[in-house]
Amino acid sequence: GIISVTQNLAVKWAKRNIRVNAVVPGVIDTPMTALAQTFPELIDAELARIPMGRVGKPAEISHTIAFLCTEHSSYTSGALFIVDGASTSQ
Repeated sequence: GIISVTQNLAVKWAKRNIRVNAVVPGVIDTPMTALAQTFPELIDAELARIPMGRVGKPAEISHTIAFLCTEHSSYTSGALFIVDGASTSQ
């Protein structure tokens, strides 16, 4: 659903110079995922699914978002930025 909404809105609002993109994070080390870290078997199973072998850092998501907020991405619209350690590339 997010892919379709992102791409459709990007087309709809392009003439107004409104850019629509989506950042799709994988497992990120945040307070929400902290509870899972108390279960080593859960973490081991999750890490086995991530080709980079680690969870992401919040800064890795915020840097992607910061790029999208700059003029360096002025011709970028309708894009998905998947920040997941290559999990969805398998």
